[in-house]
This record gives sequence, C-alpha cells and structure tokens, in this order.
Amino acid sequence: MGRTVTPASGAASDTGMSGLRWRTLIAIWSLPAFVASYSSYVAAGAQGHPIAFWRALAMQCPGWYVWVPLTPVVFALARRFPVERRPDLRTIGVHVAFLILALVLYTTVYVWANIEFRPSPLELTPALVKSVLVGSIVMTLVLYAATHTTCLALEYATRDRERERRTLELEAQLARAELHSLRAQLHPHVLFNALHTIALLARRDSNEAIRVTVLLGNVLRSVLDSGGTDERPLREEISLIQQYLAIELVRFADRLQVVWEIEDETQDAMVPTLLLQPLVENALRHGIARSVNGGTVVVSARRSEESVCITVWNDGPSLPGGRIGRRGVGLQNTEERLHRLYGDAGSLAIANDPRGGVSVRVCAPWRTADVPT
Repeated sequence: MGRTVTPASGAASDTGMSGLRWRTLIAIWSLPAFVASYSSYVAAGAQGHPIAFWRALAMQCPGWYVWVPLTPVVFALARRFPVERRPDLRTIGVHVAFLILALVLYTTVYVWANIEFRPSPLELTPALVKSVLVGSIVMTLVLYAATHTTCLALEYATRDRERERRTLELEAQLARAELHSLRAQLHPHVLFNALHTIALLARRDSNEAIRVTVLLGNVLRSVLDSGGTDERPLREEISLIQQYLAIELVRFADRLQVVWEIEDETQDAMVPTLLLQPLVENALRHGIARSVNGGTVVVSARRSEESVCITVWNDGPSLPGGRIGRRGVGLQNTEERLHRLYGDAGSLAIANDPRGGVSVRVCAPWRTADVPT
C-alpha cells in the first residue's frame, strides 16, 4: 500500500523530457515527416511531374527534423515562462523571440531541401516566396503551439499523479493511525476483562487462571506483532480471535457458544489488521451479554466473486425497528479504515438477520498474500 515520495516540483519539471529521449523525438517527428513526404510524392505524380519517393523524403524530412532539437527548448520555455496564467511582457517577448528563431530555422532548412533535392530547378518568383513565407509562418505557429500544449498536458498529468499519490499516502497514514488507535483501545479493554476473569479464577482454579493468563499473553503478542501493517492474512486474524474468544468463553461459561464457518480458500485472503476483534466484541457486548440465557456467535468467511466477505452473527436481541443507532467507536473505526484502504470496494453492513439476532458483514477486495500490491 505504500508509495515513494518525490518532490512535486522536481517531478513536474523532469517529466517533460523523462520519456522524450532523442530516439523518441526522432520517431515522433518522423510520423508527420513521412506523411508530408508521401503527400508530396502523390501530388507531384498527380500534377504530371512524378518524382522518386526518396526525393520527396529528402525535400520534406529536414524541415520537420528541425523540431527535434527545438522540442526540448520549447519544453524548457514552457516551464520557465508559463503562459497558462496572464503572461507578462517578458514572457511574451521570450516566446515571440523563439518563434522568430524557429521560423527562420524551419524556413531556411525547408527552402534549402526543396532547392537541393528538387529534380528540376526552382524559379523563385515573388508569388512563390510569399507562399513559402506564409506557409512557414502558419506551420511554425501550429507546431510551436502543439509542442507547447503537449508539454502542458504532461505537466498537468504529472501534477495529477503526484496529487493522487499524496492522497493515497495520506489515506494510508490515516488508516495506520486509526489502526494504532484501535490497538490502543483494544489493549485496556481486553486487559480489564481478562484480568478480572483471572482474578476470579485464581481463588478457585489456579490451573485455569494460568491457562487464561497464557491466552491473554498470546492475544497481546499477536496484537503487538502486527506492527504497523495495514493488512494480514485472515488466518492470523482468526488465530487472534480464537484466543480472544477462549478467554471470553471462560467469562461467559456455558452462556456462550462459538461456531466457525470459514471456507478454506479464504484463509489466505488479505484483510485489515484487527478486523474481527471489534466485530466479535460488538456481538458479545450487544448480543450475548444482553440475553439472560446467553447465545451463539457464528463467524463465517467466504469468497463472493472478487471479494472476501466475513460475517459475525449473534442470536441475541434484534435491532429495534431494524436500524442501528449511533455506531460504537470500534465499528465506526473499522468502517472508516475499510473505506480508506479500499474505497468503494470495502463495505460494512449491520442488519437484523433472518435467523434472528444481528449480523455484521464486512467485505474487502479479494487478494491473497502471494499477490503483490
């Protein structure tokens, strides 16, 4: 999920020529050069003065290839003297001066190539000179504008990618901060309940108290070992919750039953770290603990097309009116983490279950540990 950081200004300034090496520039300008050469070849034949195709190439290509060395200069001027806002006189003067230089170079090379490689002598009449000059001015303006616009498009694309990268990085940092917050909430709550259970057991069953102490240590170690990772395989989440529930089974005694319905292929699915704990805790606190006779918690996981969906259902009291009131910190935190990690591809839904009680269903994009991010 991580992204590397590069300075925005450097990225924007380097992108213009990062992919436009000399070979690329030659290839880019070769396309209109060959099109113009073919047009001249066909036009000469249609006018009754056919020429060899190599002559058409020799007459047209030099003028177009003038823009190969000019393109990096246009890119540099576009970055150094931008005209996207209201330009000042200096900016206008720089671009006009370069346009004149480009016009002189293009016209000189174009006229030389046409005189040098034309099969018959060219008679320079005033009408021809005017036509060549007007055509050169128009062509220079069009090519300069196209090159300048291409530079601006690359700059904008780079800035958009940089903004997107920074947004994703900030969202990942926020998701990790929320994970740290969830971990901080988990520690005292689990500790309080477990230590209370251990204190009660110590008076009547020291062996059971030792077992619960070991389970508590395993739970805390699993939480700490998760480090700053945003995701981990579902099997690790299940291992944590099994030990967490083992402690809760001692506290609830025979008032709690736990059923696991985990499809084998979902064991390696990547899910947000500490995803199950708030879901199971919510089922115990608002479902089983409120029922005099206790009840059952069912944890299921299955693949649904391109998502892994995990459901925690308890057969305790249903939601009044089928709607949940204000969500607790754990569920709200989980929903926000899903959104920040997966966008619209992550979801959390709470509803009354047809079997009775309440179910919480979480879905995340399907991805296993061996698939790179």
